[in-house]
Amino acid sequence: MTTARAATLAAALKQIVAAPDETVRVEDVLAQHRLFTQMVTAARGDVTLQQLLDLGAEIAAKGANAPMAKVIELRSDSSMAITSQFGMLPQDVGRTAGKAANGNPPGEAIRRAAPVVDQDVRLRPPEALPDLLKEKAVVTSVNLPLLNEHGAYGVLEVDYREEVSVSALTLSYLASVASVLAESIENQRVQHQLMAERDAKAVLLREQQHRIRNNLQMVIAMVQRIGLKVAEESRKDLRNIERRVLAMAALYDHLLGLSEQAERADLGRYLAAMSTTFDDFYDLARANISLKIAFQFGIVVDLDTCTAVGTIVNELVANAVEHAFDNQPGEILVSLSRLAPEGFTVTVADSGDGVTTPTLAENIGLRTVRNMLDSIKGRLDLQSSPTHGTVWTITIENPRK
Repeated sequence: MTTARAATLAAALKQIVAAPDETVRVEDVLAQHRLFTQMVTAARGDVTLQQLLDLGAEIAAKGANAPMAKVIELRSDSSMAITSQFGMLPQDVGRTAGKAANGNPPGEAIRRAAPVVDQDVRLRPPEALPDLLKEKAVVTSVNLPLLNEHGAYGVLEVDYREEVSVSALTLSYLASVASVLAESIENQRVQHQLMAERDAKAVLLREQQHRIRNNLQMVIAMVQRIGLKVAEESRKDLRNIERRVLAMAALYDHLLGLSEQAERADLGRYLAAMSTTFDDFYDLARANISLKIAFQFGIVVDLDTCTAVGTIVNELVANAVEHAFDNQPGEILVSLSRLAPEGFTVTVADSGDGVTTPTLAENIGLRTVRNMLDSIKGRLDLQSSPTHGTVWTITIENPRK
């Protein structure tokens, strides 16, 4: 039971006192139980708050054998307005219910944090009553506050056009309905608050992603400028750093296209986005190398796996560009496919001359690649021959959840 539901029930029940000779009919109790069950079922189901308020007004009126009922909202300026109704006109929703002040039945219920039962509202000063009570010829009015630990959300009001002696059973029934309404309002407000906090954090995260992405682009530019001033051997080391930063920058480019709360990404779409940078980064047209891609979408993995796989693919493509073709035309194929039941394979293949393991270890930092694969529980396999080129296969059988 939430704070709002407990507070609403406690405030109402402590005011209910049954007369010593008061009796109830079993049929009335069962009817109210059936109606209340309908209310609780709806509250636990997939309904909007407005639908539940409408249902609450209807169930309150029917269970109390009243022609009218309404839910009244307390606003920040102490005014009150009707948010839901039963037995009235649709255009009555939104109308004022006066101020939360003494003399006004719903206002008194809010100020006292207790039910207010008027057997005849006509005995009150006319200027204190909302116009709506006069228009609807209300005589007996029952108002129960919808409370939480900090105050009132509003009021559940049930009205009669004749003088009625409201029983303890009816009051306890209305208190139960009011408690469910208060709980539902509290849950919605908590949800809205959490969503607002989440959205604020998402905006901050998006700004951080933009900044990191821009910083990575600046690092790439700085490395490129330094590479123009150093010896050829050092230039190769800088190129390795540049490739890895590029893989990270591509990931952030991809993240900026996802929802703010993304913690996982479609690996195929990420690799496709990264591959669009290869033509310019490696100047494939000048080297007469064609790049083909075949990515299966819908393989969703965590961001660490994305980063590792992207960096490794980048390393393998760079190795093929630098070592596979010996200044001859060639082709590089990068593919991604699903591996039953939940894994995947990534292949980087070239049509070059093939490589030997010592040359490979020297040129592309195989140890680093394998360390990265170990961190995501992957495997790297090689097939290579002078006539069929080189095929690298990355296998991840059980991606991290």
